[in-house]
Amino acid sequence: MRRRGILHAELSAALARLGHTDHVVVADCGLPIPAGPQVVDLAFTFGVPGFLPVLDGLLAELVVEDAVVASEIDADNPHCAAALAQRLPEARRVAHEELKRLLGDAKLVVRTGEASPYANVVLRCGVPF
Repeated sequence: MRRRGILHAELSAALARLGHTDHVVVADCGLPIPAGPQVVDLAFTFGVPGFLPVLDGLLAELVVEDAVVASEIDADNPHCAAALAQRLPEARRVAHEELKRLLGDAKLVVRTGEASPYANVVLRCGVPF
């Protein structure tokens, strides 16, 4: 058994298959997910696992060159907005409807048990050099 890193076998394998410019979405349990991207559903109960711990785990594994969040997060979920600003200070803001359209380009969606407004982010993979 691994001592560190992501233990979830399906998620670990999906991350290993990602390439430069692939999109990964970290989503709350309420975000509608279209057919197409691989979905790794981590949701166990409302709030477990939370959005931020899952995001932190993914950020430790990925090189991110761009991030997009819903602009509505600032007013409707300021705690999460502040946490995202610390982790992804250059994250672009778009309307939530636009963020949902971006899901169609995602290669992977990681669904968390988070049940708070707009706790979603689209990450574009980079390269480690």
